[in-house]
Amino acid sequence: MAEQGTSELPGPVLSRLATLCRVVVLDQVSSTNDFALGLRDSAEPTVVLARRQTKGRGRFRRDWYSDDASLCFSVLFHRAVPGFPSVLLPHLAGLALCRAVKATAGTDPLIRWPNDVMLGDRKLAGILCEARGSAVAVGCGLNVNQKSLPDSLPEAVSLLMATGRTHDRLALFETCVREILAVVDQATRGDRETLLAALKQCSAILHRRVEVKTLLRTHVGTCIDLDSDGRIVLRTEPGRLVLLSAGQVRRLR
Repeated sequence: MAEQGTSELPGPVLSRLATLCRVVVLDQVSSTNDFALGLRDSAEPTVVLARRQTKGRGRFRRDWYSDDASLCFSVLFHRAVPGFPSVLLPHLAGLALCRAVKATAGTDPLIRWPNDVMLGDRKLAGILCEARGSAVAVGCGLNVNQKSLPDSLPEAVSLLMATGRTHDRLALFETCVREILAVVDQATRGDRETLLAALKQCSAILHRRVEVKTLLRTHVGTCIDLDSDGRIVLRTEPGRLVLLSAGQVRRLR
């Protein structure tokens, strides 16, 4: 089922996606995640796409910048993936976005654990997964056709800035949604080993020297693995192994 709040979007994309999930299209919303979680009684996956977010957010309640040239949407699942660690969901979404961007733009983005999609050393997209009851919303924000980004976001990049050409946001949106639904379906079928191997191939930090800031301390070392629960295995410079399930990562030279 497709529900439109704006006439700017072509029907064929919505019609194709409506065969896979419920689709809600809005001209403006405070947060696609909040709107999606308000629809959590839905028994089918629901996608909420907004032309503009006014109060988008990232991890730790940070503001998420968006404008008419970005792509902001959320995919709502009415329950978490059975038997699959919820901490892995942002990673799966990152894998899906990497595949979608490569398919539509021809670039090779990577995942900066746990929830950023990078082109080189610059951030192309962010992911925020939020749960309410048994439902979980996967919020995605991608920089697509911005010619420039605010000075307050020095590491951010758009596809236009990276490739020198504009991109079809609706084609990218459709591919992103299809890839997210596909990897979640794969996880539902219990194919964790294949997914973990794919995540490692798309990692921007595996076998790299990194700094990881957690709530309690800062760790410096080499990321040597991603375990089956989505945690990174860090070999610190004194040679100690540390398992980290959350943190803010910076890749070191």
